[in-house]
Amino acid sequence: MMMFRFVPILMTLMFAATCAGQPGDEPVAKDKSGEAGVINANDSDLTLRLDSSAPQHAEPEGESTAAEGPSKEEIAEAINNPLGNLWILFMQNDVIWFEGDLTRDTRTGSSTKFMPVMPLKLTEEWSLILRPVIQYNSFETPTGFDLVPPALPRRSGRRPLARTILGLGISFDLDWGRQSGLGDTVLMMSFSNKTKPPWVFGFGPTFMFPTATDDVLGTEKWSAGPSVLGFYLGKKWIIGGVVQHWWSYAGDGDRDQVNLTDFQYVVRYRVTPETNIGFGPNIQYDWDNDELTLPVGLGTDTLIQIGKLPVKVGVEFYYYVDKPDAFGPEWSVRFLFVPIIPSPEWSKKPLFGS
Repeated sequence: MMMFRFVPILMTLMFAATCAGQPGDEPVAKDKSGEAGVINANDSDLTLRLDSSAPQHAEPEGESTAAEGPSKEEIAEAINNPLGNLWILFMQNDVIWFEGDLTRDTRTGSSTKFMPVMPLKLTEEWSLILRPVIQYNSFETPTGFDLVPPALPRRSGRRPLARTILGLGISFDLDWGRQSGLGDTVLMMSFSNKTKPPWVFGFGPTFMFPTATDDVLGTEKWSAGPSVLGFYLGKKWIIGGVVQHWWSYAGDGDRDQVNLTDFQYVVRYRVTPETNIGFGPNIQYDWDNDELTLPVGLGTDTLIQIGKLPVKVGVEFYYYVDKPDAFGPEWSVRFLFVPIIPSPEWSKKPLFGS
């Protein structure tokens, strides 16, 4: 059974391995119209074809010419389009501080997500964007409890969960330990025939696979549901959101059913063509337990160059105005590291039709 849990990860890694393109692919120079763009790092190491829908900018006199490929600003424009033609190795790390009735002390955790964005051209009109989410989690979780007689003081840093048991004044404290490993894997598939700014939107199924290496790090359920996304990509503002919902349909019968909505709302202001300020947190609502997790915050991101590789980096801070009372996130800081890699040529050719 464990082998089947890792099938989504293996398929994703094999699929991403094609990013290097096929031998013999020839770079295409960008013409004045901006219909196709190429970035050549030392003529061979990095060939990045930009989304033809990305807005083109006039080139200042004395700066890079069309033969040198698109500018850094044009790359930044294309990255902001979640349904563009770029293949993006999106990596995100969230450090989270948890509080609640189950603990007196603040508990910490982290979640590192690898989210490659892989667009494929199905026909001349339709595209499919695959976005798997592979995550590695490390959280403090309860490992047991101790009964505390009324004559003995409770351990420092712990809150009794019950003041009396059978009227004897006995309380109990939780023991905590850290669990680390893979979490559940999500695969979002978006179909779209509207991928050119300023308005872009897509829809499709989303799946959640029980790939967690420990039962406390995942749901132990197979889940699926719908997803939809829509964005306005203006000259100064980026506004939109991604909604996913999962219902469980198989898995461990002793675990709770999954009935979960995740909504990522995005608002960003373009300070420069390369730098944004804004936010993009995830609101979650557990329908079966009537629990809302609602973060608000602010952050910034910018496009830099590491050697020959364009990379988007950023940091965001969030406070959770609503969370589960028993145990939930209080604060978090998010780090973004997003390398832009060459897109394989076959992904730009229609898979169906001429």
